[in-house]
Amino acid sequence: MNLKRFLGLSIFTYLICAAMAVGFQKDTPPQTYVKVPATITLGDLSTQQLRDRAVQLTTTTSTTTTQPTTTVAYVDPATKCQEWLPIAVEVGWPNNTETLEKLGRLIWKEARCLNIGYLHPDFNGSDHGLVQANTVHRRWAEELFNMPFEESMNDPTLNLRFGFLLYNATAETGGCGWQPWKMC
Repeated sequence: MNLKRFLGLSIFTYLICAAMAVGFQKDTPPQTYVKVPATITLGDLSTQQLRDRAVQLTTTTSTTTTQPTTTVAYVDPATKCQEWLPIAVEVGWPNNTETLEKLGRLIWKEARCLNIGYLHPDFNGSDHGLVQANTVHRRWAEELFNMPFEESMNDPTLNLRFGFLLYNATAETGGCGWQPWKMC
């Protein structure tokens, strides 16, 4: 075979293969990646998770808190203890102006916006946390959170959740939900 003919045939073959490759790429639909949103399933914390959280909260000396990203209903700027209202809404309190303003007054009245628990210097021996849950509710809270009353009520999230459950239980029986705090 002639060298010129061999090189010509080789180049011709290469160009045909290259043209076919480009043609196949045009026929093939572009690969698209569908971004599947992450699904988050919320459930109750396990006993161990609750205990770990309580230990973390009681041993943390930092005063910084992470603010939740929950948007709450408009409340009067003069409402006390507004920093706790997003957490309250997250744990079940109704997201309406009247309830949240009254909850702010309750937290101010009971704890001056401080999470006064059994480790706080102002602890009175029987009332715990933001809603000042009384030891009369010890058994119910311990069954509910499956951990010691003092530890669960020292966690502001659990304390606000317990306050809502107490409020709701009173309202469901036909009473004023604010009755446990004598705010009816």
